Amino acid sequence: MLSNEGSIGQMATKTTYNNRKGGITMEWFAAIGTIGIVGFILVILEFVGRRFGFSPETVRKWIHVAVGHWVFLALLWLDHWYIAIVPLLFFALVNLLTLRKGIGQMHGVDRPSYGTVYYPLALAGLVLFFFERQPMALIAGSMVLAWGDGLAALVGKRFGKTFYVRGETKRSFEGSIALFLASFLVLTVTFLFYGQPVWLAVSYGFLLANIAALIEAISYRDLDNLILPWTIAALVAFAF
Repeated sequence: MLSNEGSIGQMATKTTYNNRKGGITMEWFAAIGTIGIVGFILVILEFVGRRFGFSPETVRKWIHVAVGHWVFLALLWLDHWYIAIVPLLFFALVNLLTLRKGIGQMHGVDRPSYGTVYYPLALAGLVLFFFERQPMALIAGSMVLAWGDGLAALVGKRFGKTFYVRGETKRSFEGSIALFLASFLVLTVTFLFYGQPVWLAVSYGFLLANIAALIEAISYRDLDNLILPWTIAALVAFAF
């Protein structure tokens, strides 16, 4: 016959297990919620693009900028990398299927682009390595991808006058400057938010923004969507 202490211990263990199980269940619901929110944003941006006649490339870059902020939902609502990575793999699969079928404005660009597939895979890589251990690196890589790379294309398309060619890819110096400035801003703000000294936030933000601009300039086609955030996040994790 179990003692009172043994019975209480078993009850406590069972309660802890049930609480943990309930927490994991709610976390899965939260992960599904992030998919719903991102999907809603995509529908809104697609609608605005069609309603006001914006080009598919412009809409694609709006989405590029917006989707990067998924990481804040993930860090706020989720605790485990293996749950956080599932929405990103789902996005990658959906984007691949819609790309193959040509569905949506973001896939109606002048040249076939797997950037929309690489993008969630890039975030998935960041989640895998940094979600639980280095959230500052996760945010840094994601924001440089979202704002730096996104604004580079928008500014280059709208204001680009001086171009350079890398393989089959044509880029503008104006776009590269926009990427540098946007990256410098988001990196500096990220470092300051995590309590780094101002001089370190500014100087390291400046250094990494230069590296980001260089990566974007020499990357082949859409591979910068992978190389850029992973490199920046790795450097942030190494430094801090």
